[in-house]
Amino acid sequence: MEPREVAEFIMHGVAIYCYDKRYDEEVVKCFADHSPDELNKFVYSIYPYIPEEESKDLQNVLTNSNISWDEVKKEYEKLWNGEMVLRVGSLLSGDVATGYEGIMQNAEISDACKARRLKAYAKVLKEFGDAIKRALKEQKPLPELELFDWFDKLGDTAFGLKNYDYYDMIGYDIGFYVGLNDDGKLKVLSILLDEIDNILWNIDHKLPELEALTNES
Repeated sequence: MEPREVAEFIMHGVAIYCYDKRYDEEVVKCFADHSPDELNKFVYSIYPYIPEEESKDLQNVLTNSNISWDEVKKEYEKLWNGEMVLRVGSLLSGDVATGYEGIMQNAEISDACKARRLKAYAKVLKEFGDAIKRALKEQKPLPELELFDWFDKLGDTAFGLKNYDYYDMIGYDIGFYVGLNDDGKLKVLSILLDEIDNILWNIDHKLPELEALTNES
């Protein structure tokens, strides 16, 4: 069996185990805990999470002294990096959407207030998007503190006050971004940029509705 096939078996088991977690943060943490550096610690414990035939094949490989575990680790790292990029990108995209949803679902503010906050949120989103575009053009990922600062601005704009649960969540989620290599970080930023564009599109379509309701009241 080729190292790539072995790595795919292992990743399959890790994915089944991790996707069984309830929350997105738990899924990402699970993948982070199953990093390539930890491969030798968990590889013998994933049998219950993969189909029986694959489990048997993997057990046979693990007892084969001719297998190059350095090569398996390299192949697993490629798969793991790809999975982490998708998971972290999805996690941070969800954090961007949280602010938009926080405005739209806030029953304690008027339609006029929602419209004002959406306009302010869109302004910060556009500036955030421009910063990401510069980072992608220069091939230099946004540093941790700068990324947190953008999310901090989004939170202040969306909630109108310090939402400490939100900031704790952001700090935790950005920690996974920090753990990626530069190529992974740039791919996550590209995913974030797509989400920003989606939310800006939503805002462009929601604002006229809110402004119309405001004029009627």
